[in-house]
Amino acid sequence: MRSKQILQVMTMLCLTLFCSELKAQTAFNKELPKEFTDQFTKEINDSIPSLGSFVVSENDKVIYEQYFHGANKETVFSIKSVTKSIVSVLAGIAKDKNILPNLNTPVLKILPEYNISRSSFKNISNIEGKVLHDSIRNTLTLKNLLTMQGGFDWTENSKISTAMSFSGDPVKFVLDLPFEEYPGTVFNYNSGESHLFGAALAKIVKTNLKQFATENLFRPLKMNVTRWDTDSMNRNFAGSELFMKPDDMLKFGSMILNNGKLGGKQIVSPKWIQESTSEQVKLDSWDVMPNANGYGYYWWRRKTNGHQAIVATGYGGQLICVIPDLKMVIVTTCFLNDKNKGRADIKRLHYFIDKITKENQ
Repeated sequence: MRSKQILQVMTMLCLTLFCSELKAQTAFNKELPKEFTDQFTKEINDSIPSLGSFVVSENDKVIYEQYFHGANKETVFSIKSVTKSIVSVLAGIAKDKNILPNLNTPVLKILPEYNISRSSFKNISNIEGKVLHDSIRNTLTLKNLLTMQGGFDWTENSKISTAMSFSGDPVKFVLDLPFEEYPGTVFNYNSGESHLFGAALAKIVKTNLKQFATENLFRPLKMNVTRWDTDSMNRNFAGSELFMKPDDMLKFGSMILNNGKLGGKQIVSPKWIQESTSEQVKLDSWDVMPNANGYGYYWWRRKTNGHQAIVATGYGGQLICVIPDLKMVIVTTCFLNDKNKGRADIKRLHYFIDKITKENQ
C-alpha cells in the first residue's frame, strides 16, 4: 500500500513538472494575435516604403515573417554597418583561437608598414604638428578602434567618408587623418576606424576577412554569403558592404542570443559575447537609437519597453535586434532606393520593434 502511495505522489509530481514545462514553452512560443499582426503589417508597410523584410523569432521559433515591396526569402540585401557586428564576432573567434593580441595593443604594431615617422623628413610644412600627430597615432589601440574612440577628426556619411572609400589606400587615408581628440577619450562613430580594425584583423588571421568568416562563421552556421565588397587594395570593407539574406541575419542573431552557440555548435565563446555586447562606452543618447544605453565592440545597446536589447545597425534600416530576456531576435532589411529615408527609417523601425516587444511581454 505504501509503495502504491509513493507511486501516486511521484506520478503527480512528474505531471506537475511536465505541465510547468509545457506552460513555460507555451509562454515563450505564443503566436502573435492575428488582429495585431494584420494591423502591424499594414502600418509598417504604409510607414516605410523602402522596407524589404521584418522577421521576429522567439525562443528560436519564427513567430512573425513578412516581406514587402517585392522582396522574398531569397532577396539579398546590403546590410551596411551590420557588417561591423559581424567583424566583432570574427575578432572574438580570433581570440578563441589565441591569435588575437591584447586589445590594448597599438594598431601600428600590427601594421608597421604604415608607421613611417615624419621626424626624419626635411623642409615639410608644420613639422612639429606632424611629429606630434605621429606620436599620438602610435598610442592608437585595437580597443580604441573597436569602441569608436579613435579620436580622428571625422564626420560619418560626409565628404570625408566618401573620400576614404574612393582613396587608393583607405587604411593609409584614415591613419593620416588629423586627431580631434586623444584616442580612448571620446566616442565618435567612424566607419574608417572599423575599416582600419578590419585591416589589422586580416593581418592577424593571415587571410582576408571574407575567407576567415566563411570558414569560421558562415559555413558553420549554414549561411550562404557570397558577396563582401572590397576597397582598392582588395581588402574587405570591415565597416560595410556585406550582403545577406534576412534568414542568414536571423541565424547570426540567434547565435548571439544563444551565447555564441547555434545548432549544437559553439561558434564563438560566451565570454566574448558577454564582453563585446556589454557597455564598453557610455552612450545615453543617439539620434536614431531611442533609449540608448551604451556601446560595445561594434554593438549598440538600447532599452525596449524596459528590456535590454543588443543591436547591430546598418544605414537605411538594416537591423539585427537581440533581446535576451525575451528570447527574441528581430531582423529588418530595407531597399537602398530613392524611397529610403536613411537614418530616419532606422528610428521608425525601432518604433515598430517597441510595438512587438510590448505586445509580447
